[in-house]
Amino acid sequence: MAALNLRSLNLSKGVPAIVRQSHGLQRFMLLLGFGIVGAFILIAIFAPLLAPYGFNDDRADGVLFGTQQAPSAAHWFGTTVGGTDVLSRVIFGTRTALEVILLAVVLSSLIGVPLGLLSGFLGGWLDRVLVLIMDALYAFPSLLLAIVVSIALTGGSSGAASGILAAAISITVVFVPQYFRVIRSATLAVKVEPYVDSARVVGVRTPRILGRHIFSNVAQNLPVIGTLNASEAILTLAGLGFLGFGIEPSAAAEWGFDLNKALPDASNGIWWTSVFPGTAIVLVVLGVTLVGESLNDILNPLLRTRGADTTSADEAEITHEFEELTGDIEPSVEVRGAEAGDKRVAALSLSDLAVTFRTDAGQIHAVNGISFDVAPGEVVAVVGESGSGKSVSSRAVLGLLPSTAAVTGSARLGDRELLGMSNHDIRPVRGDQVSMVFQEPSTALNPVYTVGWQIIEGIQAHREISKKDARTRAVELLEMVGMPDPERRVDYYPHQLSGGQKQRVVIAMAIACDPDVIIADEPTTALDVTVQAAILELLLSLRDRLGTAIILITHNMGVVADMADRVVVMYRGNIVEQAPARQLFATPQHPYTRALLDAVPHLGRAALDGTAGPGPVDDNELVLKVDDLVVEFPGGFGEPSFRAVDHVSLDIRKGEVLGLVGESGSGKSTIGRTAVGLQQPTSGTIDVSGNRISGLSDRELRPYRSRFGFVFQDPASSLNPRMSIGQCIAEPLHVQTQMTQKEIDAKVRSLLDSVELGGSYVGRFPHELSGGQRQRVSLARALALDPDLLIADEPTSALDVSVQARVLELFTELQQRLQFACLFISHDLAVVDTLANRVAVMQDGKLVEIGARQQVLGNPQEEYTKRLIAAVPVPDPDEQRRRREARGHLLTDIS
Repeated sequence: MAALNLRSLNLSKGVPAIVRQSHGLQRFMLLLGFGIVGAFILIAIFAPLLAPYGFNDDRADGVLFGTQQAPSAAHWFGTTVGGTDVLSRVIFGTRTALEVILLAVVLSSLIGVPLGLLSGFLGGWLDRVLVLIMDALYAFPSLLLAIVVSIALTGGSSGAASGILAAAISITVVFVPQYFRVIRSATLAVKVEPYVDSARVVGVRTPRILGRHIFSNVAQNLPVIGTLNASEAILTLAGLGFLGFGIEPSAAAEWGFDLNKALPDASNGIWWTSVFPGTAIVLVVLGVTLVGESLNDILNPLLRTRGADTTSADEAEITHEFEELTGDIEPSVEVRGAEAGDKRVAALSLSDLAVTFRTDAGQIHAVNGISFDVAPGEVVAVVGESGSGKSVSSRAVLGLLPSTAAVTGSARLGDRELLGMSNHDIRPVRGDQVSMVFQEPSTALNPVYTVGWQIIEGIQAHREISKKDARTRAVELLEMVGMPDPERRVDYYPHQLSGGQKQRVVIAMAIACDPDVIIADEPTTALDVTVQAAILELLLSLRDRLGTAIILITHNMGVVADMADRVVVMYRGNIVEQAPARQLFATPQHPYTRALLDAVPHLGRAALDGTAGPGPVDDNELVLKVDDLVVEFPGGFGEPSFRAVDHVSLDIRKGEVLGLVGESGSGKSTIGRTAVGLQQPTSGTIDVSGNRISGLSDRELRPYRSRFGFVFQDPASSLNPRMSIGQCIAEPLHVQTQMTQKEIDAKVRSLLDSVELGGSYVGRFPHELSGGQRQRVSLARALALDPDLLIADEPTSALDVSVQARVLELFTELQQRLQFACLFISHDLAVVDTLANRVAVMQDGKLVEIGARQQVLGNPQEEYTKRLIAAVPVPDPDEQRRRREARGHLLTDIS
């Protein structure tokens, strides 16, 4: 048995990765396509050996073959009207076809890809000119354009080599615009990725950015385009030959020409002269198309099924922490309070719910037999870190999981079982009796329909109501959720609304039919603290008015303390503890719950613990000086420019952390990007370590880029997925220093050790690391050149709370040891309270308050700052209740 497993393993390693990634019908199509294409390639290579005669031979040993002879032992495919052997012409025609296809695909990619890269990356007049030329070429019918080019090149006659080259060039002209458009579009998307900005920050030159960072990430499109264009090439070549504009018939065999000559035969019962060349064309097109379509599916990461051997490093890291906390304790449920003994009337009850996903490499157990319920008018929070099964269990209730999921157990809505229902049967339940508020409102709303239309669609799906009455109801719902001017905004499209307003629309859709249960999946994750507070107030008021049961899925323990009546704590598909909210926060029983709560940053914790926190560093030298900074972005056609930063002045000293806070759109990130030259100021000045950097070009900035580093918000997108961890960290050293490769390798390992990863991570790729590990790599990269200034733009917002806590501890230790100045941009005031010496508050591009951390966060002077602080939920139900009562009118005007 062991030997069999070993053989299977070795066989698996011998199979190309592209085949291992396929499955089922997809794998069959891929292998069939490769088989057909491979067979034709072999035929083309060995054509002289396989063909019984020459492609123009009409006799053997002086004996004529005869014209239009039926298939026989001497001529398996018969003979043509010209007396040549059909089989021989099909075989030699294969060589002609593949030569033209190969030349056309190579030439068109060599021309179209560089032009698309340059056009998309550089933009400006070059982009406009190239787009105009390519659109003009694309406007011509492809066959007509190929004919025109062919006539221009050959004058109507050609030899074998010149004819093949002319045909390839003709098809190349047709294909170049296709490569150009696809690569240009991909380049426009990739060039704004944070990993490209990371390269710009350290002074990487444009050729390296184009090759190492952009082309490497758009090249994945080329196999798909190439295979699909190859099938189009054979059809275009056949069309040229059929119409008489192809290769000279006496110079090379060509299937299109043969079909043209066989056209009169079809009406006389002579089928073989057309069937065999036609079948060859069909088979080549089929084979190449199968390969292209299969590659399109296989190379698309959104269509892959994760295997059991690719469990995320995030979950592995959290698992290790869990084992350290619990030792040999098996996941078990601590149930306290009313749930432990009292009988309750449940609006929704889950019993022994389990979810398993089928993948190519095995089964993934996402949820392992969980049980809890929610009563009418109750808020039950389901908490846990990424991969704990929170969202999967809620989607299972509504039948929203993919076909690869297997769900067992029970989910009862009152006395009605939901699991096992068909789509037809559960459709009336969705939105009417159980509704869902999704995490990201921008993707939950259809961008091409007005928000009113989308609300009306849900109402009419469940109610017999006229469109006029449904619109009136939609306006009422928008008014109920606090949408300003609902009569007018009911006709707005999603992009015309703010993030908070879009979330209100999603909630209006969820409550449109007065559901018994609302499942709110991270409803405030992407929102600013003030908007988040207003959304939470709204959900609670709906609970009070409608008596709706709410299942709140979140990892924000402050939100849990603010809203929840009971809390369910999940870890890796298991419930480890259930308790009323006040009990759970006051006396958590399970070690994992205690660790989860300990990791949550708490606004004002330093004052509560009696510690001073980071103090002033007024005597240190000045590192960053921003003076009267203005940054404007041009408006649309006929619209005024938008002022993102409005006359801001601030400074940061060596060893100091300045926390820059404010809501989305307040100008925080724009200041950070301008400080390192990623954005040019409209006016004002920026000095780093006494050097004026504002107004300098990329070339002029390059010598100064070693003085600053940048840590981006999303650790996954800030590292090039095509580069190893070692290469990512080493890049600034290659660009800015004269170190040898040996010295660079040693420095990279030292940096990895400093961020607690170790040299073993050098060869790994970003996707193999957890979110916390990726952010540590980003920090190591930013510190590679020992910068004077570090810009950290929301560096922990994408991390789970325990991972965030470890990254913040590491950040604090490095900052205190290396004494770099830091502009720490965040909307999380609790995190800023932990790290910052001073705090600056932004609103609508203006700096409204700046001062020592204790003063700004403990005794704010500006109304806007007071409102920000009042909106922050703290992970303590009793304290949060007092804060809710004290903040009074401060949040009433939030929209």
